[in-house]
Amino acid sequence: MKTRQRRGLTLLELAIAMAILTLLAAVALPSLGTQLEQRRLHAAAEALASDLGEARFEAARRGQPVHLVVQNGSHWCWALATHPGCPCGQRQACELRSATPADHAGVQQLQGQAIELNATGSAQNLGQATLESRRGSRLRVQMQALGRPRICTELGPSVRYPTC
Repeated sequence: MKTRQRRGLTLLELAIAMAILTLLAAVALPSLGTQLEQRRLHAAAEALASDLGEARFEAARRGQPVHLVVQNGSHWCWALATHPGCPCGQRQACELRSATPADHAGVQQLQGQAIELNATGSAQNLGQATLESRRGSRLRVQMQALGRPRICTELGPSVRYPTC
């Protein structure tokens, strides 16, 4: 009699392969979640630093002060505005650009201070803002005297930024 060659996988072999893949996925998912939160936190801090850089440029271009207006708490926001009393989080004519929790999911602004950039592009007051991820990592965005923003890590691991 002739013997037939079997091709393909048995149901048992497929079940074992699926079990191994499921186990590997279960081990990898928490690590991916942590990386995603770190990237969201870094993106929010870099967006704030970018907005501060833009405020510096706008102040020099317009020849008048530009303000970073902040609102802390659960409905946090920051905005670049032409005057310090411009409400943050509500689209107004005085607002040049803004950011809210909807723009940076999973990031909380713990504290922030208003900053005024004068017509030369330098900062009148050296304010800062602290941003936190859901897992507790914190980044601080500080305004330096010449009007340049600096990002540093306040709490948690960060390879990208120095410790505050």
